Amino acid sequence: MNEAEALNINELPFEILCDVFDYLALADVKTAAAVCRRWHQIIFSELYIKRFKLVLNLNELLPQLKGMLQTLEKSDREYYTIILKINLGHPLTDARLRILKFVIRMISQCSDSLYFNMADLRLESCVSQMSLRSRKLQLIDTRAKYIPLGMGLKEAMLAAICEFAPDLVDLVIAEMNINNPKALEKLSSLTQLKLLLISDYYPYGKPLTPPIILPNLENLSLINVTDDANYFFKADHLKRFFIHTNGTDAAKTMQSTADNMSSDISRLCVHFSARSIMADQLFEQLQRFPHLTAFELGGVAVPADVLKSLNPSNRLHKLIFVQCHMESLFLIDLKAKLECLRQLVFDSCFLYQANEGFRRIEYHDLEPLRRAMPDCQVVLDYD
Repeated sequence: MNEAEALNINELPFEILCDVFDYLALADVKTAAAVCRRWHQIIFSELYIKRFKLVLNLNELLPQLKGMLQTLEKSDREYYTIILKINLGHPLTDARLRILKFVIRMISQCSDSLYFNMADLRLESCVSQMSLRSRKLQLIDTRAKYIPLGMGLKEAMLAAICEFAPDLVDLVIAEMNINNPKALEKLSSLTQLKLLLISDYYPYGKPLTPPIILPNLENLSLINVTDDANYFFKADHLKRFFIHTNGTDAAKTMQSTADNMSSDISRLCVHFSARSIMADQLFEQLQRFPHLTAFELGGVAVPADVLKSLNPSNRLHKLIFVQCHMESLFLIDLKAKLECLRQLVFDSCFLYQANEGFRRIEYHDLEPLRRAMPDCQVVLDYD
């Protein structure tokens, strides 16, 4: 093998060439696409095009902003990720707002799913993150930055999304860090919305009257929020509801869920940051969800008699404990109260032992439970 053959770049696999092209400026990427047929196919492949990010510096002076908008309007490229660089202390002038509205229209044309990170002012099509519905939504990174300036800018961005992308089906709003519940009022204009995820939202004040009505919403996730975050929404056709609260009032969380969310919910996921919460306060409210087939409970203490208030007529097929402290795996009346149960999952849970305190549940701990419930799949899951 001679030196020329050893250094043939076209022998590199597709993924490595993509990484090489990432180091090039956009103008150089276009030049590279003209080098040969293979490079052209790679650069204009759907997989690689989605890697392009557009970074817009909105701190520029008015003439530069006008030129930026004209360039964007003439471009026919589809960007799946747009990052807006702006000093949060700057006002949202008409020139900046025009660019903001344009990029929202531009990215919403690529997909009916949108990821909006309020901390770093990033808009991204959910298409470029696999499929939003297939993700573990509760694992979305929430760094909880607190930025005291520029709240008006963020609210204006959200308002522009609601105005210029009215047909959104999926919307993720990450790192809200806004405590004004009115910031989300315009979401009611997204009448086609089926999936909504909001993280780091701390609404303080009286519930909105009327609440934010989301008529077609089927999937709602509220991550790292307060006890009463779900008071602000009304969803009559909800099928799945996930809430991860840093509050300590479990009864209030369940009460507001039952009052404001549809009784047709089939999957309910309730996670808490405070492990002192007792799970029996949550099972008491399950009778208000007659169509519930899957219940996921996270970060709570689970006594052996946790099922005492559960109505035996429930239709639960799947029960999941996540990072819970279990007093016993053999819950009292487990088979009598959960006749329809087909899957019981312990995800990163701990079991109390008289001489050891709490220890991580191991596979061998489940064997007696599996033998006692042959018709139910008993699963151990780790992070």
